[in-house]
Amino acid sequence: MRRKFAGRKKREKGLFSRTLIIFCIALIIALCFLRIKVEHTRTGYEISKNREVERALLKETVMLHHEILKLKSLEHLKPVADKKGFRFASYKDVVFVEEVIVAQEEQDEGF
Repeated sequence: MRRKFAGRKKREKGLFSRTLIIFCIALIIALCFLRIKVEHTRTGYEISKNREVERALLKETVMLHHEILKLKSLEHLKPVADKKGFRFASYKDVVFVEEVIVAQEEQDEGF
């Protein structure tokens, strides 16, 4: 009789240890899955936040580009130039240069 009970205890002990190992593995897998889901959600929120920042920066870029074009416009520059005493160049004020001779090139050609 003792042999039967001894074998049964070993089998029950083995069954318990296998069940415990399987439970631990299942728990570890569940915790890993949960960690992955949390990271996935966190990354999604971060991406959304970065997209909002990107939209705001693009909007600001367009506004600044518009402001640059407005400041460069003739309507804005003419009153400022008049106030400073500038005038637009006429055809008489333009100097045309036909040929530019560099002194270094002239010396190299002589030798």
